[in-house]
Amino acid sequence: MIKVGVTRMYRDVAEEIGIENYSVIDPYNTRLKNEYSLLIISRGYREKVKRLNPFPIFEISSATFDDLINSVKGLARLNLGSPEKIERYLLTIEERKNYIKSLDVKRDVEVNPLSHFLEKVVLDLNIPVSREGIPLVPDYMADRYRGKKAFILKTHKYHLNTLERVEDRYLSLINLLNSFSGDNLDL
Repeated sequence: MIKVGVTRMYRDVAEEIGIENYSVIDPYNTRLKNEYSLLIISRGYREKVKRLNPFPIFEISSATFDDLINSVKGLARLNLGSPEKIERYLLTIEERKNYIKSLDVKRDVEVNPLSHFLEKVVLDLNIPVSREGIPLVPDYMADRYRGKKAFILKTHKYHLNTLERVEDRYLSLINLLNSFSGDNLDL
């Protein structure tokens, strides 16, 4: 039987798609005591996790709706979960994506996203990007931009599930841009 280790951040994805035999793990800082058939972790941490835990790894990417869709499809290709639950979850993601994309977004402000995943969200919303644009900074880099003209975006609200976090990033960015008047930056 396949035994899957899932990070706390993606526990909800395992539940949504119907993975039954999983444990919540912390493979980033802990050598795991059990043998796992697969570890499900955040994208970008493969090498760090592999050094501590030499198990097969699947990295979930969830910067954008399409990233999450592709990650869920990747898990489905590994025959993890229930096909019915996977299809239902993919439909839910598509519905949320379509809703967000239907919202009005102020596009007369150029931004300069300072992280790759924020750039992906900005491009997905067709927001103008320029090196001279207003810096768009994830909250974990905010200290470097305090007192400077910049948009600060809270990016990792861990109390939200994965789909809610993706949606929240989009909504937060839309709200920042739509409320922008030139002198009301979130500093």
